[in-house]
Formats: sequence, structure tokens, C-alpha cells
Amino acid sequence: MLAVIDEGIGIAEKDLDTVFDRFYRVDEARVRKNGGSGLGLAIAKQIVRNHQGEIQVKSQVNEGSVFTVTIPMQKAGEVN
Repeated sequence: MLAVIDEGIGIAEKDLDTVFDRFYRVDEARVRKNGGSGLGLAIAKQIVRNHQGEIQVKSQVNEGSVFTVTIPMQKAGEVN
């Protein structure tokens, strides 16, 4: 498991279901001047899924977010 924690602007609860969608961006009033394309989390989700993993987010507005990635792994030398 890997967790990425920030103390940024957070994500509103209403947006948590769509935050991993392609081209999704938070409310423009809350975005920094340099913004973004809205692809980063969608790409991260696809990479994690390609490894049979899962990515989740927990967030509170004005407190930050925690993104958790879980990818199944095997011990060295094990074969499926």
C-alpha cells in the first residue's frame, strides 16, 4: 500500500465520485492559476488498474486529501 497525503485545498464530498474521471477539474474558483488538464488522476487510476490495483481518495475541503494505492504483490520467486 502507498499513501500520498497533502494539506491542500481538499476535494468537496460531492466531487469525490468524479475526481478520477478524464478531464475532471475542481470548481474554477478553487483552482490555482496554473490549473491543469484534468488528466493526472485519470491516468494514475488507469496505471493502477493495469496492475490489478485500486486507488482511493479521502478528502476534506480546506484540510487536504489522502490518496491510497493498493497493488497486489507476490514474494520473490512465487509463480501465479
